[in-house]
Parts: sequence; C-alpha cells; structure tokens
Amino acid sequence: MSGRYRQHDFALGQSLLCRWDYVQGAQTTPALVLPDACVDLLWDGIRLSVAGPDTRAQYARLAPDSRLQGLRFAPTVAACWLGTPLHVLANHRIELRDLGIPRLTGLADRMGEHGPQAMAWLAGRIFAEAPTHDDAMQAVHAHLSDARPLSIAQLAGELGLTERTLLRRCDDAFGYGPKTLARILRLQRFLHAQRSTPTLLNAALDAGYYDAAQLAGEARRLTGLTPTQLVLQVAG
Repeated sequence: MSGRYRQHDFALGQSLLCRWDYVQGAQTTPALVLPDACVDLLWDGIRLSVAGPDTRAQYARLAPDSRLQGLRFAPTVAACWLGTPLHVLANHRIELRDLGIPRLTGLADRMGEHGPQAMAWLAGRIFAEAPTHDDAMQAVHAHLSDARPLSIAQLAGELGLTERTLLRRCDDAFGYGPKTLARILRLQRFLHAQRSTPTLLNAALDAGYYDAAQLAGEARRLTGLTPTQLVLQVAG
C-alpha cells in the first residue's frame, strides 16, 4: 500500500466500529480494498458517499497526496440507518445524495460546514440517533464469524427461519446471502490468523478452511490473488 492508513476503534456495542483516515502517497498505486462484510461512509472533503458491501476485492484509485476519511458501521446497522436494503448497494460506491432520501441529503449538505471535524460530527450524529439493528441478523453474523460455524440449514433452524427467508434477510442486512458472508468472514479470519501463525496452511486451518486448496480457491474467487500474493499485498 503506497499510502498511510490510521484507524480509531470505537467501544464495542455501538453503532459504529471505527473511524479511519487514509492519505494516498505521492505515487498513484491503487489501494487494495478487500471484502470484509462491512459498510463504510466515505468523505473526501467534497462528497459523502457510502461504500456498499463488497463481494470481491476492489482497487481504490486516489489522486497523489489526497485524503479519504471513513466511518465503518457495526454489522446490520448500515441498512437500518440508510433505510436501504444493502443488496442494492453491493459492490458500489454511491453518493448519499443519490439515494434520494432527504435526511441523508441534508447530512451530506452539512458536512462542509464542519471542516476537518466533519467525520467526528457525523459520527456524533449517528451515535445520537442510535439506529436500530436486526437482532436475528446480528446472530447470523456472530455464528458465521466462528471458525466452525453452523451449516446454513442449522442456522436457519436455530433462528426459526426457512432457508429462503434467511437468504432474503441476509441480502437486506449484509448485501448478499449467508454462504457469501461465511466465505468473506473466513477469509478475514485467515488474514488475521496469518499474522501470528508460522505457515499459511496452519492459518488456513485455524480460520476454518478444510485445506490449502479450499483457501486458494476462495482467495482467488474473492480477491483474484493467490494466498501468498494476498498476504504480501496486505503486508505491503
């Protein structure tokens, strides 16, 4: 990564997970953005946008020395706060004004009034609003975050839902179905595990992959990279 990334985590249990800041370096090397089952609000000093949930890696192309700030929603909160099912936003970056929701347009219009503190002001507004969340879908996220999660059929039964209803509600809350969510969370567990695990295979097994072949296939599907390339990219 050619830029500088900094992150401030909020206390657990709040509507937002963190606030982050990214400054692009002098070079224009695109920044790798991996799918992480999250939704972010983005502020470039002019536009307030939402980065919908990604089903595959994307590359952010920023001007040299430019700055991008973000707020990351806690699981299932974004759909409630935006008033928009997340499958509509999947793999897109959309200005809040373009969603056509007056409340969001008003917030976007006021961002410029707060200068360098714009994102802190917006975070305060979101905390004060205390947007609702979907308890059942938060349970889905928690189950699928485990290295040995329940099967989709077991998960639906645990929640008293049909598999079809589970799929529909996951589409709204996360932007995609439970199988895709499980793959993305597993890849994130692998990236976390490899930082302190001696081999990629051990990290893969700790994350819940059956073997190296499954890791390689899912890494390629989600990022277009091999596991080794992916780890080097993240480390860089």
